[in-house]
Amino acid sequence: MTAQIEIIPCKVCGDKSSGVHYGVITCEGCKGFFRRSQSSVVNYQCPRNKNCVVDRVNRNRCQYCRLQKCLRLGMSRDAVKFGRMSKKQREKVEDEVRFHRAQLRAQSDSAPDSSVFDPPSQSTGDQLHYNNGYPYSSSDVGAYTPYYTGQTQVQPNSMGYDISADYVDSTTAYDPRPGLDPLSDNSTLMTSMVTA
Repeated sequence: MTAQIEIIPCKVCGDKSSGVHYGVITCEGCKGFFRRSQSSVVNYQCPRNKNCVVDRVNRNRCQYCRLQKCLRLGMSRDAVKFGRMSKKQREKVEDEVRFHRAQLRAQSDSAPDSSVFDPPSQSTGDQLHYNNGYPYSSSDVGAYTPYYTGQTQVQPNSMGYDISADYVDSTTAYDPRPGLDPLSDNSTLMTSMVTA
């Protein structure tokens, strides 16, 4: 049951709960705060108008409002129980667990797949290298076969690109890498591109 209760956020501040403490589902921070406030006589004062927001970020800013919220939710020294929950309490908690699970499921179903929008990140083994000033990644190394002259050659069969006439533009025929022969004037690529 404790693992199921943890899906319900703390009733006081909204942080991750750790169970039922002093009669209310709370986090460890609010449990400790309430215990300390009950162990001695405390006289907390609100520096504002006694309507501070008590959430995970602001819960330590105003002890007065935090204690009032604990008491308003029903936290009590007398609510410390040893043993099992009653059937009525257990059913109430199980209903709330189902409600929070349904909310989480609805949020994950309605959220867009962020991997579609995020640019692909390089893994630790996929490092970026440079050859004659041109970048390539470690995963592309299999696509290159070194010549004895130190030049690299791309093997078209291992590349995952589909180069069709639809995607060819005037910059395709120019190869700025030094040491490579430019395409000849009688290239069928250029004539098919011009006539298209």
